[in-house]
Amino acid sequence: MKLVTIDCKDLHENGHTNSGVYEIYPYGTSSRPVKVYCDMETMDGGWTVIQQRVDGSLSFDKAWSEYKNGFGAPGQNIWIGNDAIHQLTKGNDSSLYVSITLANGSRLYALYDQFSVSNEADKYQLFLAGYLDGTLGDSMLDNENSGDNLSGMYFSTADRDNDMLVIGSCAAVHKGGWWFNQCYNAFLNGAWSPGYWYEPWTPTIRIGTSVRKTMMIIKRH
Repeated sequence: MKLVTIDCKDLHENGHTNSGVYEIYPYGTSSRPVKVYCDMETMDGGWTVIQQRVDGSLSFDKAWSEYKNGFGAPGQNIWIGNDAIHQLTKGNDSSLYVSITLANGSRLYALYDQFSVSNEADKYQLFLAGYLDGTLGDSMLDNENSGDNLSGMYFSTADRDNDMLVIGSCAAVHKGGWWFNQCYNAFLNGAWSPGYWYEPWTPTIRIGTSVRKTMMIIKRH
């Protein structure tokens, strides 16, 4: 009988120790598999990649439906889809690891203990807690301006404005989908150089031209 795995942690625990593209079944055996890239090296392995950018060949200025279902290709530029992220994190027991590789080759990271995303009916609301450590610092939770804190925010795209701005749309102005507040200090889906990507991870990284690669990976506790 074929082993059915719900995420990359399952695969790792069953002997798959090489990073690469795998099929997982977050919706169960009766549904279609989801192709993902599994990071089997970072912090003991077993991480599922939910976002990655390696160059500017794929715009992340997408509609709500595209962020819902996912776009791109595993191991390259990808957003695996908000439905899949919800399914993988709905137990509220997943960690989030964010990494940004700079143009000079150095790789910085931030680790959060709790990460989950609600379903579409709840506008894919973000729950994030417990910044643990990292060389990036925390730009998602504990900001001096509370309007930049992202936990509790709904997902927004240019065609579905759910941010906290009274006038205007963060997604439309900054050209990418995200959990915007008013608007952010951390935003990994901005316009890739030579587009205007403002403050990917402030104050550590203030301009998008400094970025070579981004990645968001999750793993169950």
